[in-house]
Amino acid sequence: MKCLIIGSGQFLGPKVVEELVYAKHEVAFLDNNPPPAGVAPNVTHIMGDKASLGFYREECVEFEPDVAIHLSANNADEARAFVETFDGVVSQIVVTSNTNVYLAHARLRETEPGPSVAVPIDESSPLRTAPLKEEDSGDKLAVEKIIKNCRIPSTILRLAPLYGPNDFRRRFYPMLVRMIDERPHVIVGACQANWKWSHLFVKDAARAVALAAASVSDKKRIYNVAELKTPTMLERIEHLGTVFGWEGRVGVVSDEELPDYMKTPGDFAQDLEIDSHLIRSELEYKEVGDYYDGLAESVEWYRKNPPPEYAGKTFNYSAEDSLIAKEIR
Repeated sequence: MKCLIIGSGQFLGPKVVEELVYAKHEVAFLDNNPPPAGVAPNVTHIMGDKASLGFYREECVEFEPDVAIHLSANNADEARAFVETFDGVVSQIVVTSNTNVYLAHARLRETEPGPSVAVPIDESSPLRTAPLKEEDSGDKLAVEKIIKNCRIPSTILRLAPLYGPNDFRRRFYPMLVRMIDERPHVIVGACQANWKWSHLFVKDAARAVALAAASVSDKKRIYNVAELKTPTMLERIEHLGTVFGWEGRVGVVSDEELPDYMKTPGDFAQDLEIDSHLIRSELEYKEVGDYYDGLAESVEWYRKNPPPEYAGKTFNYSAEDSLIAKEIR
C-alpha cells in the first residue's frame, strides 16, 4: 500500500513513517522536516508546509497514494484543503483528532457547566458545543465536521494527549521537576490526587495510525486511542518516580492550602478517562511495548530537554516543606 503522511514532522510523524516503512508499505512524507534518518532512503520526501497543501497537490498525486494521513489538521481550513487535495486521488483518508472534542473536557475546563459526564468516555459519549479556551490550541470539532461530511471513506482517531521523546509540550515535566531538584516530596492537591486523565505514548499512537491506514474500509470510522488502564494523578507521579529512580514520596494536601503557583483551575470531579476498546477489538490495536519502558524513555528525554520557561525558575520549597510537615503531624 502507498501511504502519504502530512505534518507533525518532529514528534508523531517520524514514528508513523517508521511504523509504515517497517510494515513494508511505500511511504511519502510531506513536511518541512526530513523523515527519520534510519528509514529515509525508503521514503519519498515532499518538502512542504501543510498550510499550503494545495500548492503541493501535483507532487502528492504523482506519488499515487492509496491512503492519505493528516497528523496535524488543526482547523476547518486545513481539513478542507486536505479533502480537496485528495478527493478522487485516494481510496481513504486518516485524520488525527483528540479527546478535547468530548463534553467531559468542557466540564473539566468549566466552559460548559453541568454534572460530570460518565466515564470511561467512549466514541458515543457526548461532544462539547462551546469553543475551547484560548490556551487550548486546535479545535478538532471543526476538523471532524469537514471529514465526516466529505465523500472519501475516512478514519478519525481521537488521540489522548501524547507523551514521549520530542514532546514539544513536555507534558510530564511539571511532575518531574521536583525529582530533578532532588526534593524529598512532590505535593498534589486532594482533588487532583484521585483524578484520572488518560494519556498515550507516542509510539503507541503511531501504531494506531498505521493500523488505521492499512485497514482498508469503505466506511466512516471513529476510534478513541488511549492507554488501556488510566492511573490516578497520584499513581502517575509515583510511576514517574519509579522510572526516574526517585526515592521520595507524594504528599496529598488540601487544595485550599496549596501555594497559588501550584493551583490548577478546573473541575477535577470530571475525570478524562478514555475507553479505547473499539479500536482494540476492530483493528486489533495494542501497545507497542511495556508501559514502564515507554515512561522511562520519555523521562530520560524530559530530563535532558526541559521547557524553556523553566530556565531559572524557582519554587517556594520552604512553604512546600511546611505543608508536608503539617500533613505528617
